[in-house]
Amino acid sequence: MKFMKAMVRRDMIHLPSLLLLLATMGGGIGGVSAQTSGKLHLQIDPANSFSYKLDHHFTIQQTDLELLEGPHHFSFWAPQRKVVDTTVTITGGEDRIIQVRLPYSTEYLVYQRDLRSYEKRMRVMRLLPATVTGGALIFTGIKYANMKKAHDRLETDADAYDNATFPYAITVLKEEVIPGHIDEFEKARTAFRVSAAVTVAFAGVTTWLYLRSAKLPKPEFHDAEKVRFDGLSWMPGPNGGAWTGGLTWNFTR
Repeated sequence: MKFMKAMVRRDMIHLPSLLLLLATMGGGIGGVSAQTSGKLHLQIDPANSFSYKLDHHFTIQQTDLELLEGPHHFSFWAPQRKVVDTTVTITGGEDRIIQVRLPYSTEYLVYQRDLRSYEKRMRVMRLLPATVTGGALIFTGIKYANMKKAHDRLETDADAYDNATFPYAITVLKEEVIPGHIDEFEKARTAFRVSAAVTVAFAGVTTWLYLRSAKLPKPEFHDAEKVRFDGLSWMPGPNGGAWTGGLTWNFTR
């Protein structure tokens, strides 16, 4: 009888502790069940190449999310664009749409400026001299055709002189026609020689400029914002995911 009373007394001593534990567990379960989620739809510009990091850890690309209520940090990035950081507060049971436009990064704008300057220099050092040389070559071809035409006239005059039978015709050919055509031929030949020399000079300058322009470094785009965005993050995958990191090294130094 004393043993039974002792057992009952011992159980009564532990009963409040058991009730307190159950109350604590019940409160914890109630707190978890009370935390709800909300849906978020992202509209990002550019729409096809962006990525974002959720809560500083998860790199994702999907546009429809279901998140627990409360604040969530987003870091948006796309190639050639700046990283945009923002915090979105999710309300349980509500749908929300977020629109974000990613501006071009400073590095990309500087790259575009340098690229336009480089292409302009290429046009000046390559396209313009080549065009001038081509024009001079065409001009030389015209002068050569004029010289050949004058030479053909002299040959015709020589044939006419050899076949002439009338003294008056021979005199006209000898004193007027042939000297005039000789003068035209000399002028045409001089013009051809000058134009040919100018064309050769232009061709030499064009070749020199082309070789010189080949040594000019073409601007390269280094996306510093991507390095900033990559950092060290968790990439979820079908087998659980992996930690990823970004590292750059300038080998030109």
